[in-house]
Amino acid sequence: MTRRSSLVATVMILTVTLNPSVDHAIFLDELKVGDTNRVRRTEIDAGGKGINLSRVVAALGGRTVATGFLGGPAGACVSGVLDAEDVPHDFVQIEGETRTNVSVEDKAGNPPTTFNDRGPGITVKEWEALLDKCDALAAEATFVALGGSLPPGVPTEAFQILTERLRARGLPVLVDADGEPMLAAMEAHPTMIKPNSKEAGRLLGTEVETDEQAIEACCRLRDRLAPGGIALLSRGGKGAIMAAEKGVFIGRSPQVEVKSTIGCGDSLLGGFLWALTSGKDPAEALQWGMTAGASTAATSGAGLASRQIAEILYSRAEVERVG
Repeated sequence: MTRRSSLVATVMILTVTLNPSVDHAIFLDELKVGDTNRVRRTEIDAGGKGINLSRVVAALGGRTVATGFLGGPAGACVSGVLDAEDVPHDFVQIEGETRTNVSVEDKAGNPPTTFNDRGPGITVKEWEALLDKCDALAAEATFVALGGSLPPGVPTEAFQILTERLRARGLPVLVDADGEPMLAAMEAHPTMIKPNSKEAGRLLGTEVETDEQAIEACCRLRDRLAPGGIALLSRGGKGAIMAAEKGVFIGRSPQVEVKSTIGCGDSLLGGFLWALTSGKDPAEALQWGMTAGASTAATSGAGLASRQIAEILYSRAEVERVG
């Protein structure tokens, strides 16, 4: 790859994670419900959609800042991971304790079984501090990514409120969430969304299983975004569908030996936004997204995409225009 251009050096992707976590990943040969399970290994890592996205952007050489809420020893663990990876961050420190999530993954190749805590209670003062923090950081941002679940105390309309404030500043906004918070965010017409098939089905009130259903869903969702918006629908091993201004595209991941699926969706977004804000068109950005997702899948345990692996895999990712 060539050295980054001056454009890349000036852009900054701001990520907002309202409910970060410390993730405990447990790896088994086979998950036996109601029985004793022998653990092959465990790993501890920082978690949260925006946090993972920032880590991937930084790994690929992009400029990013992660913000959100952090508190207690678990929050210090998250900060430590970001510091170790040279990922800039500026969080609102809260009185409560950042949550801890547990995932169980076996060799069957199925998605991990996860146990996610609700998260700490957020006070009105802490929520207002987060809004002020986002306003301040937005002054240097080029693109803003909002995502994940909401901790108790944060309004259901949190992503809608943030999207409206940030779009009023002229910033493009990505929202990657589910349920009522995502439905509310859609009222603010974000610039980009990335549901998976089940999340897209909940947004539209329909099944999204076949290729045809996924393409139709992606196009319908794009109609609800800001002008020029991008709907990106992730489908696990089936790749991804993207509806953008220049058409509808199918992205297919490079074939790799899958060592872990943890963080693959966040990595897809990280690779996509890194490429898009580097001046690449959405189709090429999708190719980078598929590459970053595969790079994470090929990385053992809770590890995320690396630039070295992504450069090797890039030419093997496929993007096809279908409409």
